[in-house]
Amino acid sequence: MLHLILLESALELVPSELTKLKRIQQHASRRKKKPTELLLDQSQHGEAMVRLQDNLRRGRPDIVYLSLLSVLETPLCKSGLLTVHLHVRDGRIIEVNPEVRLPRNYDRFVGLMEQLLVEGRVPPSGDSLLHIIDMNLGQLINSLTAEDSVSLLAIEGGTRTTIVDLEGLFPDDSLTPVIIGVGAFPYGNLNADTKLLFANHVELDSEVMMAWHVCSEVLWAYSASVNVAKERFA
Repeated sequence: MLHLILLESALELVPSELTKLKRIQQHASRRKKKPTELLLDQSQHGEAMVRLQDNLRRGRPDIVYLSLLSVLETPLCKSGLLTVHLHVRDGRIIEVNPEVRLPRNYDRFVGLMEQLLVEGRVPPSGDSLLHIIDMNLGQLINSLTAEDSVSLLAIEGGTRTTIVDLEGLFPDDSLTPVIIGVGAFPYGNLNADTKLLFANHVELDSEVMMAWHVCSEVLWAYSASVNVAKERFA
């Protein structure tokens, strides 16, 4: 089983220090929402975001969107061998139901994430497709870890690892848990405490890769290792 965690995801509601700005209030009025119910998005709020601490790492929900599109509905996910969690800026953990069908329209995705961060789950009642769980990152990783599990962090400066090498790091038994962390923010480094939670650090290219490319490479390498295609054709 592959457990994918998108780390320090640039996914948050507009913070209180920006809600009184005219541009933010106008955007909220157009959306018929309160300013505190808007998803912070650099494409909409870039000028206002310069006021925020650590602003270069924030306001990029598209990174999460494209990463999720790249992993959900893959053969691995359809085979029941993938779990996905989002670790967001404030430390909360979002569990993604592997059966969720994300909207192909980005604006609709933004609306879903706004509902999720306000209500704590999507949909608000019934079986959840996305929901916030009562765990921090360390607790989540501990809950996924077994005696023989493998944990990898895709990070700049890790051990240089080709796609062939990556496949070799994975067990060929899908019963062995593999926990992989991928940063889902636009700029900067993962926090030191986050790095310490993963036993192995790997660098997959000589240049920085987009999060969704990393997710795709990891999924296909793992799928090859546990023979997903062979099992599905059988």
